[in-house]
Amino acid sequence: MSSRVYKGSLLGCAVILLVVVSQIQQALNRERAAPELGLTRGVGLGSNAPPVLAFTTVALGGFRGLIANALWIRANELQQDGKYFEMVQLADCITNLEPTLAHVWTVQD
Repeated sequence: MSSRVYKGSLLGCAVILLVVVSQIQQALNRERAAPELGLTRGVGLGSNAPPVLAFTTVALGGFRGLIANALWIRANELQQDGKYFEMVQLADCITNLEPTLAHVWTVQD
């Protein structure tokens, strides 16, 4: 098999796979938006969102959850050590990253 035929077949396979993946992604987006699953927010941030929340939502994207989890682990360690002031500061950061995480709001109060 010549190099040109091989590269052409790889390119054709890549195009076919991209088309298939785009179809699957569209189906997943429709399922995720279904209200009975509750996987997405019903209301967007809107124009009255605090600047910190808008920035973290756009800049960090999907990494917000990972950063919030790392901060949450650290906050739990601080709570076990009795360092409540630092824990409340971390809880404030977590609420900026993930405002719908209800448990952080109860800890922060």
